[in-house]
Parts: sequence; structure tokens; C-alpha cells
Amino acid sequence: MNRAEDILEKRRTGIADLDRVTNGGLPTGQATLVLGEAAAGKTVLALQVLAHSIERGEGAVFVSFEESPAQIRRDAASFSWGQSLLESDRLQIIDARPPIDSESAGNFDLDGLLSVVAAAATQVGALWIVFDGIDQLLQYQPDHKAAINQIRRVEEACEQYGWTLLLTGKATRDSTAPAHLEGVEFLLSASLVLSAQIVNQQLNRSLRIAKYRGSDHTADEMPMLIDRHGITLPYHGADERADVEATNERLSLGVERLDTLLGGGIYRGSSLLISGRPGTAKSTLAGAFAEAAAARGERTLYISFDELEGPYVRNLESVGINLREPIEAGWVCFRTLSAYAARVTEHFLTIRRLLDTFEPHCLVIDPISAMLKASATEGANMATEQLLDLVRRRGITTIITSLSGEEDPEGEATQGQVSTLADSWIVLDYNVRAGERNRSLSIVKSRGTGHSNQQRELLIGESGPDLADIYENGSEVLMGTARVTRELEDAAAARRRSLEWEQRRTDLEEQIAQAEKERRRLEAIMELEQKEHTETSRLDEETRGEIRQQRDPDRDNPTANDEVQDRNDGDQS
Repeated sequence: MNRAEDILEKRRTGIADLDRVTNGGLPTGQATLVLGEAAAGKTVLALQVLAHSIERGEGAVFVSFEESPAQIRRDAASFSWGQSLLESDRLQIIDARPPIDSESAGNFDLDGLLSVVAAAATQVGALWIVFDGIDQLLQYQPDHKAAINQIRRVEEACEQYGWTLLLTGKATRDSTAPAHLEGVEFLLSASLVLSAQIVNQQLNRSLRIAKYRGSDHTADEMPMLIDRHGITLPYHGADERADVEATNERLSLGVERLDTLLGGGIYRGSSLLISGRPGTAKSTLAGAFAEAAAARGERTLYISFDELEGPYVRNLESVGINLREPIEAGWVCFRTLSAYAARVTEHFLTIRRLLDTFEPHCLVIDPISAMLKASATEGANMATEQLLDLVRRRGITTIITSLSGEEDPEGEATQGQVSTLADSWIVLDYNVRAGERNRSLSIVKSRGTGHSNQQRELLIGESGPDLADIYENGSEVLMGTARVTRELEDAAAARRRSLEWEQRRTDLEEQIAQAEKERRRLEAIMELEQKEHTETSRLDEETRGEIRQQRDPDRDNPTANDEVQDRNDGDQS
């Protein structure tokens, strides 16, 4: 069983992203080395940690070996947390800069300084201590071994007083050791390396945890931003243990026939990529989705790259899509971002903050291919993967459009590999036939949904987007004028068949009427003949009766009979 003193204790920095990648903060009672080039953000990181410490009611001591206290205060005041930091009586700033004309004159130690720091820490109840730019002091220590020993004394003081100390120093990008203090990185248990480099004429910062003894942590080099809120590590780390509930609920895309092709719409919480060349109505379909979401009473965060809100909304109105009212009602939060004005990481951070504050049900990014043109050291794929993973884990249904290049006429390759990440993929294209260009739509994939693989004609009218019926001509699907011509031909053929049937039915009805008339005539004849037959039979019977009567012998010799009768009567008397 581990003893309590054997377990590494951590103290949260208050920088959420840093606490996440260090799995809980920096080691308590130990010093952490923070190295970096000029403008990499070492001092800002240290001040921000102290500001959050003071917000928690703790004290903090900042020891400067480079800048004056006034410069430190000015640096802090430019951030959103700076004012509360500077106004707090729990902050002690100690000016430990060597004199301007100082020269090396033998060994020295930090015992005196540590005594001053300990007194200040006791006064304000400090748990966090910062030695900013200590290499500026130790460069005057001629004996390198002695300089390392000074750092060892600082480490012992941290353990003695329970401080969490940040020790900042300068280093080049390829080095993990501060200038004048090579070897100190082996002494301390944790080390952060900050870097800054120019990419496409823009400054790109990054942070890497070079060492964290006894703790799991993110070892990748992570992009880092500094804005008025301080330091942020914009990309979130995927929590493989966190799962997302899969729902069978379908959400409408705002186009009834398209919903039907997708089995009722796309799954809630899934992502849909709409790719295509310019003018193929990607924004129109995205706008229809946002309008349908607002009609359901759901919030949509709408990110438009390089196109302003006013023209965008006006253009959608011309095709029957009304985003103005949902925007005014607060159902749609529309934000225009300039792709080239910031780096990919800055765009990602902006979107993440909007997701945090607006808490949308749906997200539209139009087009994400514009964002991926912004400069970045980490590549477009990471930005896309991180963004889609973020919204998927939050259950946000996402529509992303992407511009296909002219060299990709099929429109089935997208930047940032979005097509492999999205759950569904619709490709818009042009169908050129007989000098006419028409929009087409095809569903390339839709995970968990049986869908048609047939190309459809996409119609854009004043009542919004719609899909035309399929008209096939052999192996070809007809679109545009060819389809209309075929529709007219089919309608004419249908009318012709209808008229032919009407004529045929009239003929048959007349024949039926004639037949009925003939039937009635024949029945009348039959009835008459029946009567004649009956009467004839009756007359024949009467005639035969008369004949039989006329041929009766009794009627021809009545005397003989009378004599017989008379004899019978006499015998009886």
C-alpha cells in the first residue's frame, strides 16, 4: 500500500486546459521549470496562474529577475483577470533584478532571497511562488555546478514550505534546458516548454509538457493562444471513456424530398458535409437547415467565413429562406469570421467559446474549407477532427459545407479529410448538357441510413430549394430543359392516352347501348313469340279435344246403351 507521502499531490493552476493536459495541475511542494523563447508566454502563464490562485482565496508571490514591478503590473493589467490580481493584497511582487552594472565576483547563494520570499509567502498565505527569469540572476554564477545547487536549494524550500513554484527561463526552440542552467531539467520533476514561431507571417505559439515525473499527461505539442483572457490551449483532448447516447430522432434539413431520401432527415447529433463547386447552393441548403431548426424552436450557431451577415441573409431571402426573423428572435447566432485574419487555432477557440456561451442545438459552418486556409503549424486535419469530435460529444447536429476545386470536378475530395469524418455526405455539382448547366445532388454516404444512390436535380426557386422528379433516358438522368421537354412529352402522351381512352370508352358505351337495345328488342320478340306459342298450344289442345269428342262412339250410337240400361233396371225390380 502506498504511503500518503509517496503519492504525488497536485495543485490546480486554474487554467482549465493546462489542468486537463496535466491531469490535475502541477506538483505540490516542488518546482516546475517553464522554458521558452522570447514572446512565448512564460510570464503571462505565471501571472495567470497567480491570478487564479488569488481568485480561490490563496496568496501568491512573484519574484522578478528581469522586469520591474511596474512592468509586471502593466503586463498583468492588459488581461481580463489582471485588475483583480493587482488589486489583491494577497499578491506580493519582489524585485530581485541584479543591479544594472553588476558583474560576476565569485559564488553567491539564494539563501537571503529565499528568506525574503518565505517571509512574504507567510504574510499573504502564498501557495504559489514564481521565479521569473532566474537565469538572469544565475548567469552571474561563474560555477555551473554551484548554480545547479542553488536550484536544488529552491527545490528544498518548496518541499519545506509546501510551495508550488514556477521557475521560468529562456531556451531556444530545440533545447529543453535554460540558458546558463544546463542540467537543471534533470533535477526538477516537471518541465513545460513554450515556443513561438512565425508561420505565414503570423506568430504561432505552442506548449509541450516535456517532463512530468510520476504523472500521466499529454505529451503532444499543443497549439497555445494568448488573448485578453490569457493563455488557452484551444484543442480539446478526446475523452475516450466518455460515450454519447445514440438517438434515432431525425432532424429535417428543410427540404422535404431530401428528408425523404435520407429516411426522414439526419440523426440528431450527427454531422453532414455538403461539398460542391461555387454556386451549387451549399449555403442555400445550410440556410434551409437553420431555418427548419428555428421553426422547431432550436438554437443554431451559424459561422460564415468571409461573407457578412447582411448580404448573406439577403441572398437567402431571394430563394425563399428567412433567417432574418430567427436571428432577431435569438434562435440563430450568426457570426462572420475572416479566414485570413486569424490562425486555425484562433478560429477553433472562437467557435468553442461561442458553443460554450450560446449552447446551440445545431451548428453550421459555411464553408469550413475557408477556415482551413488559415495558417497553422498543426495542420488542418487536427482542427477539423477536434472540432467535429467536440460537437459530436456535445450532441450538436452539425452542417459543414466545403468548397470543391475545379481540379476535382466530381467534388468527392475535401480539405481536412472532412468527408471521412462526417456521418453523412452530400455532393452538389453541375450537370452540363446541350449547352445548359443545372445543379445536381447526390448522397455519397449516410451512416445508419439506407439512401438512394441516384443523382437528382436540385431546383432553386422563390419558395426555396427542392428536388425534381427523376426522368431517365436510358442510363442518363435528364435535367433542366431536357427534363422539362421530357415532362411535356410525357404530359402530352398522357393526355393523348386519356383522350384515346375517352373515345374508346364512348365507343364501348355506345356498343353496350346498342347491345342493350338489341337485347330488349329480342326479349320483346321472344315474349311475343312466347305468347303466340302459348295461344297456339291452347288452340291446338282445344282442337284436339273437339276432334276426340267428335270421334267418341257413344256419341254416334246412343240406343244400344239405353237398352242395356233398361234391362239392368228391370232385374232390380
